[in-house]
Amino acid sequence: MRFIRQASEGLNHWWRYVLVFVAIVIGYSIGQLPLGAALHRVSTETGRDFNELLNAFAANPNFTEYGISNNNGLLLLLMSFIFAMPVFFYAFISLHKRSFVSLINPLKKVNWKKIIFGFILWVLLAAIAEGIMYGIDPSNYTWQFNLRSFLFLLFIALFLIPIQTSFEELVFRGYLMQLGGLVFKLPIVPILITAILFGAIHLGNPEIGKYGLVPMELYFISAGLFLGIITILDDGMELALGVHAGTNIFGAVGVSYSGGALQTDSLLRMQSIDPINAVIVFLVCAILFSIICAKRYSWPSVASLFRNHDITHNNA
Repeated sequence: MRFIRQASEGLNHWWRYVLVFVAIVIGYSIGQLPLGAALHRVSTETGRDFNELLNAFAANPNFTEYGISNNNGLLLLLMSFIFAMPVFFYAFISLHKRSFVSLINPLKKVNWKKIIFGFILWVLLAAIAEGIMYGIDPSNYTWQFNLRSFLFLLFIALFLIPIQTSFEELVFRGYLMQLGGLVFKLPIVPILITAILFGAIHLGNPEIGKYGLVPMELYFISAGLFLGIITILDDGMELALGVHAGTNIFGAVGVSYSGGALQTDSLLRMQSIDPINAVIVFLVCAILFSIICAKRYSWPSVASLFRNHDITHNNA
């Protein structure tokens, strides 16, 4: 499992990690300024209290209620990641003195074919699952196709959403999980920790308030576990990058749902979701995906996640 040992190639004193996370927070915060400015303008024009408006928006990020198109709203949401990504890149290589690609795999070269395969396979599984759900209850879906709006959305989804999903993967399945590999010998431990942290960063999502804390956190933590497991078993992050991008792009372009964090002009919109069913469907898709990839890429057994790995620490 060379992937999880990559941190040993760089400089790993604790203060380097602190500075990288400080840099990420600064970059992310700067990226939120356009959204804040847009909502402040709405507050000024409508006379609503700005803090009250922010709380209402956090609970229901429906931009159309604030006179902002869904596409422009999606752009505003993605700005945080567009700013945070380059800040993370420069902070990482400057402080840890190792290749940024080492966060993706130990080969120092990105396997784009594997990213594309993971993306296509996951979208295909998601589309089949969604088709079955549509057949069970078509009344829960609304067709909302608008060519002009859809083309702009497609552009945003294909070129900008991957920045958001890649940033999250690089931080959680790359940076944090490799950090965990420095501290813990069993790979399953950093997988569990990063999955819980992945769930924690989604505590502010509107889905939590609408559909319940326990079922939605079960979904987010399960997603984190799945992405962490396939990263370690595949000894690289390419499949996780493809899956995460496929999840968010399909959710933005194909089927969105009421109460979701991404309110877009997707092809179809669900009026509501059953979070427990969503978890079950996700787990079925995750198992099928893992079985296919295990055969295709000759993965080691899951038992390897519970075996010690040796790593040389470099705290210079």
